[in-house]
Amino acid sequence: MTVDLTKKLAFSTVACPEWDLDRVISAAQEYGYQGVELSAFSADATPIASDPSRNGAASYRAAFEKAGVTITCLGTSIALHYRDHTKAAAASQAARSAIQLADELGAERVRFFGNLIRPGELRATAIQRIAHRFQQLVEYAEKYDIEVVVENAGSFARAREIWQLTRFVEHPLFGVSWDIACAAAMDETPGVSINMLNRAIRYARLTDAVDGDTAKSVPLGEGGVEVERFVQILQGTGYDGWLCVGWDRATHVDLAPAEQVLPQAVKTLAEWMRPKLDKKGKRLTNREAPYLEVDPEEEARKKAEAAAKKAAAKEAAAAKEAAAAEQAADRPDDDAKHAPE
Repeated sequence: MTVDLTKKLAFSTVACPEWDLDRVISAAQEYGYQGVELSAFSADATPIASDPSRNGAASYRAAFEKAGVTITCLGTSIALHYRDHTKAAAASQAARSAIQLADELGAERVRFFGNLIRPGELRATAIQRIAHRFQQLVEYAEKYDIEVVVENAGSFARAREIWQLTRFVEHPLFGVSWDIACAAAMDETPGVSINMLNRAIRYARLTDAVDGDTAKSVPLGEGGVEVERFVQILQGTGYDGWLCVGWDRATHVDLAPAEQVLPQAVKTLAEWMRPKLDKKGKRLTNREAPYLEVDPEEEARKKAEAAAKKAAAKEAAAAKEAAAAEQAADRPDDDAKHAPE
């Protein structure tokens, strides 16, 4: 069954670091988002006012449930790549704390990173070490029924690199959070990414930018990242996860305020995902649409005009026939005209 992804739109609170909880929820409702990704344990350039790790999780959960807005993900910057045992243990503990917080919030998943493979380290060795930590983490998350997703970045920016990691982690609650801009910065196209990862993608982050550089982020559809193509291919795979709009003002403080970007992103995504139909109402492929698509409203207008013209012509014909009958009734009968006096 095809999922209507226009009903699964979210934004991350890194877009609005100055907003408190109430403003975040009201913005989601006002702009047409059904979900919100809460950034937590943040070490961004700008502190995030709505960071749930600094506030009461119980009040957050109640507020989101009352508003009917889903906490789609607890976004963290926790990475599991450390070789140093002390740092690795600290990262593991922080990750477990994040899972516990997600459970208290009612969040669906938690995002982590594989991050870096240091120069001189064998890639296979590093991958197995990081994968082992993710395996332990997802087994811990299982008792909370929280999904664990690893996001592409650093040494795992491309699909093949993150696939090498995911194939060592076997668990239904483990998957990938795919950042299209990060892949684009490495010159990887959506087709390559999705073809390799496919159903492993559980969460999608949508950011448009110049050269894939999020410091140069622009509204969706205005940059060089193939976000539209990514969304359309995802739809074709039967993807039923969330589409999370990225706009990282917490890191890149010079970006435009969220209220100037988030509302338009909803409209852009809705247009991208709108079914394209031909004159007969048949759904078109993305390649056919530019040549054969008709505007449903324009087509309805044309049909209404044609029906009105047909009705007017029928009415005119009926009026003409009635007039002719009336004239015939007024003329003297030929027999009466020639009858003897």
